[in-house]
Amino acid sequence: MALLLFCAWSSSYASDTIPISAVPGLVREAVQYYAPGAQLIEATVSEDRIYRRAYNCTYFRNVHLGSIKLGPRGQLLDIDESLVIEDAPPAVQKTIRKETRRGLIKWIKLDALYGQAVYRVKSYYGNSTKIEISLTITASGQIVARKVSKRLLIF
Repeated sequence: MALLLFCAWSSSYASDTIPISAVPGLVREAVQYYAPGAQLIEATVSEDRIYRRAYNCTYFRNVHLGSIKLGPRGQLLDIDESLVIEDAPPAVQKTIRKETRRGLIKWIKLDALYGQAVYRVKSYYGNSTKIEISLTITASGQIVARKVSKRLLIF
């Protein structure tokens, strides 16, 4: 009997893969909120100092593989996904095009900042490949951070 209780206790607190059907509803809703249209592929449960139990989920959305770490009530702890501009919300697309003057986009990543989902963008400014712009944008299109840097050409 003690062995059975120990096995049940250790399996519930270990970082183990769990079936998708065992993921709590609040966590599933949070995945859909932060990554609309995402299909869960894998979920693991691990211990966290603050939230005690954290769900690490891997998902598939629009030919992109992403990962998200959520608390037991769906609190966003971390998210990581590489995107193309068409996968970003319309407000984010508009802000990116406006701020970069339709420059060539190097990459767009979905990330977490203070418990909120943000889009990090690195792009060239306009037609120039000498000026790079880095943006951090909220899902509503608000700019959180902007950094412009000029590259020096060495011949």
